[in-house]
Amino acid sequence: MEKKMISSIKIKGFRGFAEEQELKLSKPNNRQEGSGLTIIVGPNNGGKSTIIESFKAVSLGHNINFTEGQRNKEAGDRVEIVLSSDDSDSTSSLKTVSAGGSVTEKRGYPSITVLPSRRFFDPYSNEVSYGSNINSSITHESDILGPRGQPIDADDNRLFEVVGNAEFNKLLKQILDYELNWTVDVCNTGEVYVKIIQKNGYHDSDGLGEGLVSLLFIVEALLNQSSNELLVIDEPELSLHPQLQRNLLDVILEKSKDRQIVYATHSPEMVSIEAILNGGTLARVVNQGNGSKIYQLNEKSIECLEAFENDLFNPHVMGYDAKACFFENDKLVVVEGQEDVILLNKALKDLGINKKIRFFGFGAGGAEKIVRIVTILKSLGFEKVCCLYDGDKEPEKERVEDKFPGYKFEILIADDIRDKDCRYYSTCKNITDGYECKSCHPKRGIYDNKNRIKEEYKLDFQTLLNKIADLWIEE
Repeated sequence: MEKKMISSIKIKGFRGFAEEQELKLSKPNNRQEGSGLTIIVGPNNGGKSTIIESFKAVSLGHNINFTEGQRNKEAGDRVEIVLSSDDSDSTSSLKTVSAGGSVTEKRGYPSITVLPSRRFFDPYSNEVSYGSNINSSITHESDILGPRGQPIDADDNRLFEVVGNAEFNKLLKQILDYELNWTVDVCNTGEVYVKIIQKNGYHDSDGLGEGLVSLLFIVEALLNQSSNELLVIDEPELSLHPQLQRNLLDVILEKSKDRQIVYATHSPEMVSIEAILNGGTLARVVNQGNGSKIYQLNEKSIECLEAFENDLFNPHVMGYDAKACFFENDKLVVVEGQEDVILLNKALKDLGINKKIRFFGFGAGGAEKIVRIVTILKSLGFEKVCCLYDGDKEPEKERVEDKFPGYKFEILIADDIRDKDCRYYSTCKNITDGYECKSCHPKRGIYDNKNRIKEEYKLDFQTLLNKIADLWIEE
């Protein structure tokens, strides 16, 4: 039987989504890790959690009524959420019936599991709430989408059904790097709780820590996700140590070879370049004052990522520092290399400039590679970007500048950020005065070889950095 995959979700009128926005979902190719993974990033208050809530609203077995505060007035005070599938007959939707009203009409019931960001439960609960007949409590025809930060309720919790499941415990161990001995017990008062068994005794889940409690729900969902089901997770990394985040990502990459997984994250650890190159996708959601917008990597930007991935001379360019920038609101400065980032940050202190400049990662790995970075940033909706070239790269600056109208372009007041002597000074036969070497290209820079700004550059360098720091003040 052919799998029915969800191809996209369109949102209009829900919270910050004044205009219709579409998130296209990756589809697994059954071969490569992460091919079915869709990663959502962006700054706070951009709209990531609203996308997660949209998946939940359209997937519930009953209608959701959207309150007045949840409806966007600029969208005509109406909400419309549409899930499209490979099969046009499988399109699902949830729409308010009339403008200014909360009542909705629903079409279709897609198979989706949604885990909210706050995954926890009362350590002591009534057995019925977590039993196998959890759906029997749903008797209403419609409901209001609850506030964020609520515990996992009876409708969503399937954790107690995997007690003693060997596959569950194996998957959990793969992430934790040790075996967690747990079960479910009933205390004398008749309340059910999760018991963590240790050598010196046991304790309930209240002492387990938020990160591990959250992980229990994620592992259960990954274990029981069917190949036809979409799994959506809001902030899977919450309260998890970076190493556990990496272990969790490894499991998700493996699972998303043959199924669709979507998650919103604030962690660079959870951004996988490997997944993107294997067919997955990265989307950035941002609200820059004109409503929430969704931007996704296009084919050209993915080609740029692939070029960086295969660049063994600069393997760090798309590393942690670069991926952290995907979460920025805007106002990034792209420079040529690692030493530029280090010395330009140092210059702000050396020159007494009490302003912040956000440099992209560890630089682009060379002047000719800046165009790759800005191609990626442009596809992800960054509007305020400045590219700073070395003084001897004026032709390269002009070439790229013509391709990216709206972005800012500046050039250093010297050939390089620091002096670079001939690497073969003692044996090089091309040197005439210490700087003239046709093969090694030594350069005169703003900083000398003792990491001090040269006096002749101080004033102009200070002016340049102030200009860059103030580029978008009036906008």
